[in-house]
Amino acid sequence: MGSKVIVFDVDLARCIFDASFIGKPVGVKKPKGTEEEVNRPLELSLIEAYYLMEKGVLKIFKDGKTLSLEEFKAVCETRLPEFEDLYKNYREFKDFGFTIRSALKYGTDFALYKTRPGLEHAPYLVKVLKYGQVVEPGDLISWGRLSHSVRKDLILAVTHQSGLITYVALKWFKP
Repeated sequence: MGSKVIVFDVDLARCIFDASFIGKPVGVKKPKGTEEEVNRPLELSLIEAYYLMEKGVLKIFKDGKTLSLEEFKAVCETRLPEFEDLYKNYREFKDFGFTIRSALKYGTDFALYKTRPGLEHAPYLVKVLKYGQVVEPGDLISWGRLSHSVRKDLILAVTHQSGLITYVALKWFKP
């Protein structure tokens, strides 16, 4: 377990992917959900694995031992220092019904799909920020320009210490 978790049970992998579009079948860059694609193990990010574990769908084993939710959270926080804020946002967007993919290639944290990748393009990119975090004007402009260039709206998800999340949607405007 580095920064990924693998579901080797192909039946469970297929069930997870078909039901929630979480993860990616191993070796498939842009899964469309064909039977051939989902007839293989499933690769999950740490955030996806934690979500499934929290929902009681997944058990994680390390060195032959089942990890508790708290033990796995400690692993996640070691590998991803911003895990807690990322996870709070992931869970909230997932609970809103979005399909979520990594958006690191866009310089943001998540791409949100109303249905799923392969059926539509993601209409939103999300950048997770801590309340009080200093945002350089150049960073804000680059996130906005990049999201606009790929025809997506940018959502800044500001996570407060209390756990409250404030969403600010930005759209490129030409007068």
